[in-house]
Amino acid sequence: MQEALWFDDSECEAFIKSGEARIAVYEKDRIIALQGDVCTTLDIVRSGSLAMQSLDEEGRLFTAHVLSVGESCGATLLFGSAHTYVMQVVAHTPCTILRLKKSLVLRLCEERREILLALLRIISDRAHHLSTVVNRISTLSLRESLLSYLHHLSREQRSTSVVLPTTKKDLAERLGFARTSVSRGLAVLREEGVLSYEGRRVTLHTSPSI
Repeated sequence: MQEALWFDDSECEAFIKSGEARIAVYEKDRIIALQGDVCTTLDIVRSGSLAMQSLDEEGRLFTAHVLSVGESCGATLLFGSAHTYVMQVVAHTPCTILRLKKSLVLRLCEERREILLALLRIISDRAHHLSTVVNRISTLSLRESLLSYLHHLSREQRSTSVVLPTTKKDLAERLGFARTSVSRGLAVLREEGVLSYEGRRVTLHTSPSI
């Protein structure tokens, strides 16, 4: 989970009265921002959760990241030269969002050092995470990523028949690939006789090699 940004109710009321913030309530699956929209606010999740979604190679949506209570959206866009969302933002569950205008965020950074430090940590952590994902994708193919992960589970569970601790959707997010790509990758490995699977149980028929 990223660095949390949190303001109590009295602070939120003061922000809203100043005209520099507002509370927005969204139902599940409601689109909050489309890819390409201009980011004009720093959005903090007060309740529920947000999902950052993108399109896979077949034009189907997949969730790249889920933001929980206290996490924020827009920190890396609000002050950059590129202000547009690279993914669409939707309500993952019914949620309440505190939306802070750029002017308010700037003032808070000037007046409260802890806010400035929290935002710097958020931006730094996002940059580090992106670098890690890009490095993994550039150095490992989907096949290699799947086999490497399954080999790790095999050692961890001390068996060639392993149980995935997450859904295929979560596995895809962990590996940095689209869910549909992971499903196809597993199907190819099954056709090659490398493994078989049913539900979350995967049986390795050969020693994974990458």
